[in-house]
Amino acid sequence: MWPNKLEFYRSLLSSGGMSMWVESITLENIKCFQNQEIKFIIRNPDNKRRQDAKPYHWITLLGENGVGKSTILQALALLLAGPEAAKELLPRPTGWICNPKTPGKLTAVLHQEDGDAGKYGTDKTRKTFAYSYFVTGKERLELGGSKDKQTYTEPALIEENSKILSWLRANAFASDSRGWFAVGYGAFRRLTRENQRNIPSLEPPQRSSNFFSQFNEDTSLSSFERWMVYLDYRIAKNPEDSQAKQMKKIGEEAITKLLPGNVEIAEVTADALIQFLVNGQKVPTISLSDGFRSMIALAGDLIWRLLQSFPNLDNPTEASGVVLIDELDIHLHPSWQREIAGWLQEVFPKLQFFVATHSPLIAAGAGENSLTLRIDLVEGELEIVEIPYLELAANVDRTLTSAAFGLKSTYPTDTENKIKRYHQLNRKNKNLAAEEKEEYEQLSLFVGEVKPFGEISQPNSLESRIDALLEERLS
Repeated sequence: MWPNKLEFYRSLLSSGGMSMWVESITLENIKCFQNQEIKFIIRNPDNKRRQDAKPYHWITLLGENGVGKSTILQALALLLAGPEAAKELLPRPTGWICNPKTPGKLTAVLHQEDGDAGKYGTDKTRKTFAYSYFVTGKERLELGGSKDKQTYTEPALIEENSKILSWLRANAFASDSRGWFAVGYGAFRRLTRENQRNIPSLEPPQRSSNFFSQFNEDTSLSSFERWMVYLDYRIAKNPEDSQAKQMKKIGEEAITKLLPGNVEIAEVTADALIQFLVNGQKVPTISLSDGFRSMIALAGDLIWRLLQSFPNLDNPTEASGVVLIDELDIHLHPSWQREIAGWLQEVFPKLQFFVATHSPLIAAGAGENSLTLRIDLVEGELEIVEIPYLELAANVDRTLTSAAFGLKSTYPTDTENKIKRYHQLNRKNKNLAAEEKEEYEQLSLFVGEVKPFGEISQPNSLESRIDALLEERLS
């Protein structure tokens, strides 16, 4: 036990310190990644030492389906979980390597801070830790040196033999390690559809459980119901249980901040059902919309794991660590998407978020101090490009047609075709046949309603007169 643990964490938070964060990840021969290193460090114009580097606290991954956003998040999960948990999460990595004749490789560089357990070295203490896993396929592969060479003929995840990884296994990846917090959420985040009527205990979870939903879409996030019912039970049995009251208060306040509108937790009923107050009406969690349930599942699970990992902090929502979220926009109305990145950063100010999304509203909502990366396949080659915040700061139409998303148009295909046809007929102007005049009149009415003025030349506008002049001179 740590007798001065409470004082330690209080001093850590008051001094602005943080916990472990990810400096970079490298993927070699992993799915569509040939050999890509992705860094998450804020550029350092003063050439300070590496140990003085600062992280981006919000990293957004953009790109079309199938370009590797989920692969990056899963690779981070495997590396942050530790070797034993990684093999539990992905016991058979079928399809993970691109060239089956060569092993794949996952490498992470983690940065240790004062809140993380363990001290590596004596004279010169190490604060950055690089380590790797290898991935094999169905073809015969040999790994290791001449003395410890092993042959593999089936898909497997193999950790490298290194002193650093051995040290991390003991100090960072154990379920009861202090600090080194990391958790991940897959795209299918959901509360259980069964009512919780049991009285569970809040035993420390295995580290692998922090990432289950990233690798099994059928995993439900039942932590919210479990800890709410458990804490309510403790308070009912002992009204003087100040710890349970404080944990319940912290959790309820955090969830309320992450839910839009006039919504709050009302009560836990006598038969262990959780009721929400929605616009003055009590509604059980099982009857809430998918958007509400998705947010409650994510926030409730994250808060529970923070409460478990940092039980002696006055407010565990101010703890540090790494959070991975795949497709944050799922089930969220655009008004939620616009705010959710800001809400999460406000409620959990010291966590490092890695988020994959298809939403320009979420990407823009992360703010100018975030890192936005677009992943793209160009002629079979993977490209990872940093998107400047100015590409996201405009309205949604401009963002969608910028390098961040690369859409040619934000109009429906049918509307775009009508605009193009209107433009063609508008250029011909006085040389329209009778059928074309009728078509032009119909399209003019449509354009008058849609008003896509930025897309076409309007009659008698300067642009249309320039078009007419050019056509006359060039004909």
